[in-house]
Amino acid sequence: MKTLKLTDRKIPFGDLLENAPADGVLIKTKGHLTYALMPLDDNLLDYLLERDPKFIAECRAISKRMKSGQRHSHAEVLKLFKR
Repeated sequence: MKTLKLTDRKIPFGDLLENAPADGVLIKTKGHLTYALMPLDDNLLDYLLERDPKFIAECRAISKRMKSGQRHSHAEVLKLFKR
């Protein structure tokens, strides 16, 4: 991944987007954090989603309901969608 060192932090964001390589770029500014500008692909979305506390809590709640018997078979779900 290419690294871009910015000396002017007031550069328009559109300019960064237009000049960023397709695989993304690391943006460094003196005395500040390093940022990554990356395209959203399925792998990155999965990575972010798997670390989302709300998503994790929802998955645990669903798992708990399923273990308690609150679930539908595949055939039942198909019938629900045919209504």
